[in-house]
Amino acid sequence: MRAEEFQRVSLKIIAEALLLCTPAYMKKVSLPLCIADEPRIASFDFSKRVTVRVSLANPGAEDLANELANSFAGLTVSTAEAADDATHMLLYLNEDSFSDERLAEQVKQARQDRL
Repeated sequence: MRAEEFQRVSLKIIAEALLLCTPAYMKKVSLPLCIADEPRIASFDFSKRVTVRVSLANPGAEDLANELANSFAGLTVSTAEAADDATHMLLYLNEDSFSDERLAEQVKQARQDRL
């Protein structure tokens, strides 16, 4: 199933690159391509309430979590460092990850809390 999804994404990337080289689409930067019967992001939602905990010691995590919350109904974001009603923790990995020692401790706590 997962390989099929990657194949769909790869096909869309290849098709977009080819189409953007044609005279009809040369002035475009990107194309909103889709495959028939492909799930649309607008149709996704959560069957249960989901609260994502993000660490303020994890640069970029809060911005990404808020972007996801704006896209998916039923998703809320918590920046609380203490135990709260979070069901998941978002760990945003980049070159600045773990530059703050608090993040490592918060990840350990989240694992203990089974997030």
